[in-house]
Amino acid sequence: MSRVIRLLWIKIVGTALAAALPMLLAPAALYEWLGFPPQPTMLFLRLYGLSTLALLAGYYGGIEQARRGEFPRGVLRMGLVSNGGQGLALLTAGVVGVYADWGLMAQAMMWSLCLFILGIALAILRLLRQAR
Repeated sequence: MSRVIRLLWIKIVGTALAAALPMLLAPAALYEWLGFPPQPTMLFLRLYGLSTLALLAGYYGGIEQARRGEFPRGVLRMGLVSNGGQGLALLTAGVVGVYADWGLMAQAMMWSLCLFILGIALAILRLLRQAR
C-alpha cells in the first residue's frame, strides 16, 4: 500500500502547488505577466481551483483507506478519469497550437502540467492493473 499512499501524496501536493492554489489565489496580473492570455473574468479559474481542491480531498480519502489496509480502487478510478481526461485535453490543446501564441513561461507551465498529469494517470493505471 505504500506505493498507493506515495502516489496519492505526490498527486495531492503537486496539484495543490501547481494548479489549485494558484488558481484560487493568484491575481490576474500574475497570469498575464507569465504570458497567459488575458481572462475576461477570474471566476472560471477560481471555480476550477475549488473543484480541484474537492478532488484532492477525495485523494486524501484514498490515503486513509490505504492506511487501513484497503485498496482505494474507487479513488484511483476517479483519479484515472480526472488525470487521464485532463492530461489528454492539455496534450491535444498543445498539439493543435492553443499555447503557441502564449508567453514562453506560460507554455512551459502548461506542458509541464500536462506531463505531470499524464504521468499520474499512467501510474494510477499501473496500480489498478497490478491490483487485479
